[in-house]
Amino acid sequence: MEVLCLDAGNTVIFLDHARLAKETSALGYHVEVDVLVRAEGEAKRLQSGGPQIDVVFPGTEKQGIASWGRTVATMLVCAGLPAADMSTVVGKLFHSHVEYNFWSKVPEGLGDALEAFRATGGKVAIVSNSEGMLAGLFDRLGIARHFDLVADSGLLGIEKPDPRIFQHVLDHFSVSSGAALHLGDIVATDVDGARAAGIRHALLDPFGFYEGLSLDVPRIPDVVTVARALTHHRTSKKSKV
Repeated sequence: MEVLCLDAGNTVIFLDHARLAKETSALGYHVEVDVLVRAEGEAKRLQSGGPQIDVVFPGTEKQGIASWGRTVATMLVCAGLPAADMSTVVGKLFHSHVEYNFWSKVPEGLGDALEAFRATGGKVAIVSNSEGMLAGLFDRLGIARHFDLVADSGLLGIEKPDPRIFQHVLDHFSVSSGAALHLGDIVATDVDGARAAGIRHALLDPFGFYEGLSLDVPRIPDVVTVARALTHHRTSKKSKV
């Protein structure tokens, strides 16, 4: 495996449910953290064909921001908030998101695991449906150096599951689809997109949101475990040469 492709949100940077719940409650819409966690799972599953909540606020004319708004609005409605209020609520939350991304929790050991893989000659790429702000966020979090490429849909104008965003990565590294593995947390974007591009893939589902669903999709516990396994495999191969 030459290229490890990673989604961003809930793959290398995780949603701060407590902060989102706190800021939503400050707007007058109380929501418990555990309810928000459950609602996130419902919103993910709805991306595979269920009704989602579209919102309009300044910036949603841009592809990445519109997707962000839809994701957060659907999650909050699943948590019990009124759909009619979502354009206002999510628009205000987006201002906070711009100041400091709600997806900002970095897993322990991520950097070391990715650097060990890169030390074997492997490349690491981010492939994310985002708002064009990932590079700055990664700098702020101190993890930018661990990625060889950041394919941010908000800058490229292409969103998963469109296979072209994956092809952008393959072309950048001059590798075939068989040389890449994509890891992500959403079936409708990560799994379906990687499949369309002919790239091997696995699903990260730490909260069991897809339990009993998409049983043909391999599951992984976390990126750190996979990166370490790939490093061991590549190192073992080299030692046998």
